[in-house]
Amino acid sequence: MYATIREQLIAEGQTKGMASMLEQLIDMRGLSLTHELRERLAGCQDENLLLRWFERAVTATSLTEIFDD
Repeated sequence: MYATIREQLIAEGQTKGMASMLEQLIDMRGLSLTHELRERLAGCQDENLLLRWFERAVTATSLTEIFDD
């Protein structure tokens, strides 16, 4: 039981860190997150989706290119 709780906390920490790094990348690229997108990003717990958004953000010229699925 404790291992499961610990693993869940670690996973949540990892996704929060990934979301934070993505937000920084988007800001560095000169794109401004809307309030809705900022909430979507902060609430995302899917590591694969965060990674996909991050990879898109490296070359995207608009938020639509990053977040439209």
